[in-house]
Amino acid sequence: MKTLVSHLSFLPERIREHFLFRFNALVNYSPTIGLMGKTGAGKSSLINALFQSPLSPVSDVSGCTRKAQRFTMAMGKQAITFIDLPGVGESLERDREYHQLYRDILPELDLIIWVLKADDRAWSADEQCYRFLTEQCGYKFSRFLFVLNQADKIEPCREWNVKYHHPSPKQAANLRQKQVAVVNIFKPANPVTTVSSTEHYQLSLLAEQLIMALPVQASSGVARQLNTSYRTASVETTASNDFGQCVSDIVDSLIEIIPLPTAVKNTLSTVKNTLISVAKSLWSFFF
Repeated sequence: MKTLVSHLSFLPERIREHFLFRFNALVNYSPTIGLMGKTGAGKSSLINALFQSPLSPVSDVSGCTRKAQRFTMAMGKQAITFIDLPGVGESLERDREYHQLYRDILPELDLIIWVLKADDRAWSADEQCYRFLTEQCGYKFSRFLFVLNQADKIEPCREWNVKYHHPSPKQAANLRQKQVAVVNIFKPANPVTTVSSTEHYQLSLLAEQLIMALPVQASSGVARQLNTSYRTASVETTASNDFGQCVSDIVDSLIEIIPLPTAVKNTLSTVKNTLISVAKSLWSFFF
């Protein structure tokens, strides 16, 4: 931190304090992720497999007569909140009951992880709920990450390679067909990942896709809490670059929004890349 502050010594104290306030808020940002999918899709087991700490129930979030379950996991002072949203697989008559619940919760979510069962034959209920969230609630397509879970149950399920924890050629072909089906039905903005949480199949790939799908301010906090097995070089590079982008945005806001003498603005523009580089070099210290 001292290295970073030393590059800001030319700034007036109030501007330097503003930068550090924004920077500390970035370092301490607590991501919030929504979980969608039918009961039995393996949402909790998937999250528990991906991260170092297990989900801990916190509270229910009420909306009309329906509720969403809130969970948290923490390492030190940093935490991630997961909200398991209801609605998939229930009757269409309850749409109005969920409407206000979704509108209340969606603004606080950084991302929604949508878990589908790989061996499920129909996703019509998931599709109806997805259309409701995107078309009626206006949630952005880029804020969804679709996951095909329970890959080991795809037919022919008895061919799953239990020694090496991967599908047989026939299963792999069926899983590819399922991925294509998800793309055709939901038209997601982010790649669809096929995994098995119980077999730990492709969880590293999912972790990488998750970090890339998250908003830049949220990726570092999520990366920090991933199981070390899935905190790959790609995960750390993406999160570090996102962190640098956030620092760049903070500097830009100082230049564009806060009244500063022209000379100070010019100097700040000159040292901007240095600040970004220093911040990225310190990423592993903070996360």
